[in-house]
Amino acid sequence: MTAARERTAPPGHSDPHDDSDPPGHSAVHDDAAGDAAAGDSIRWTAPSPVPESGRQAFDELLPYCVPPGGHRCEHTDLATVVHYRPTADWPAARAEDLLAAAHARTARRQGAPRARFDQGATSTVTRPAPAGHRRVGTGLEVGPGASARLLRALDTVLLDLALDSGADEYTAPHLVDWSTVERAGYTRSFPQNLLAAAEVGPDLAALDRFAAAPDRAARRAELVPGGAVLAPAVCLHLFAALADRPLPAPVLATARAGCARRELPSAVSATRLTSFTMREIVYVGDAAGARAFRDDMLERLESLARAVGLPCRLETANDPFFTPDRVDYLAFQSAYEVKHELRARLPHGAPDVAVASVNLHQQHFGTGFAIDGPNGAAYSACIGFGLERWAHWIRAHTGDDPADWPAPLREAAAARREPA
Repeated sequence: MTAARERTAPPGHSDPHDDSDPPGHSAVHDDAAGDAAAGDSIRWTAPSPVPESGRQAFDELLPYCVPPGGHRCEHTDLATVVHYRPTADWPAARAEDLLAAAHARTARRQGAPRARFDQGATSTVTRPAPAGHRRVGTGLEVGPGASARLLRALDTVLLDLALDSGADEYTAPHLVDWSTVERAGYTRSFPQNLLAAAEVGPDLAALDRFAAAPDRAARRAELVPGGAVLAPAVCLHLFAALADRPLPAPVLATARAGCARRELPSAVSATRLTSFTMREIVYVGDAAGARAFRDDMLERLESLARAVGLPCRLETANDPFFTPDRVDYLAFQSAYEVKHELRARLPHGAPDVAVASVNLHQQHFGTGFAIDGPNGAAYSACIGFGLERWAHWIRAHTGDDPADWPAPLREAAAARREPA
């Protein structure tokens, strides 16, 4: 290292993994124009340890705070330490500012999730990991016929659940207009998830340049922002369809559609896909109806989980807010228990994954979309099922043979004519 200097951290914090540094010292930087040289390893110690309740959120924020190409985070009750390598385009000063912002958004201790139902200790006979899935891009997968059969069976079960609850089925596109995501508040709450569509410039010369471009970089130069975003959720379409008018009667609807979210872990995670399928059931109406729908969906989800019989738990949860308002949003969600998740337990020590969520929106979407209920802005609630996550959970425990699937899925598969 050349012209090294020490940067002092707030008093009382040290790296428990390096006894050579006394308390009060953090990363050592190469002094290149007052900052670390590209390629030299940096160790950043947070002003205070991130509490256990905030560690997952901090880890999810990390890829947005340090240069791409690898980093390591170590959490203990004494300290949170991040190791990374700055680059010329992403110097240490920039990384430390972003790390400090991530720490500020996750350092407040949150209450532990409250379990409504827990069969996480359920034992299963785990089959060998099924093969046949192929990555065709970041977070993009092509699955074999066994996965297609399982997804069909899953959606049959979920559609039956929706229809039994009284929902009407509707269609939904996989693109959503920019105005819809703005009115939904998605741009403010979850900017990390948005994938915007682009199009070739609107003239013949631009089309010719695009077609004749020698490489992808030259083609990108001809792209301009489009008017749509890849839909991050199915329910947004229903709110847009009901917008700017009185609601004469409550609406209960279900739809299945392709969705897309940009999640940096999707590069390596089998359950954090960029492109996936969701089945949602949505209620729009009055406050009592929204809460009754939420309670009914929790009961139906618990019954489904019991019937599936695989390790999972149904508990209160929070959304992955990344923005500066995160602390206030989490406090509201926790105080009113407006979000629940069914978290599936995977074998072989893999992290749990949320396969379904039940959300009480209050008047958020009624206000954003000017949907007038009987007493002001309409209330809403929804339940969403990630089909690929459900399939991954089930295949991980039971394999691809329908004879080994949980009873509801065996019955759904048997009830339809499957290709040989």
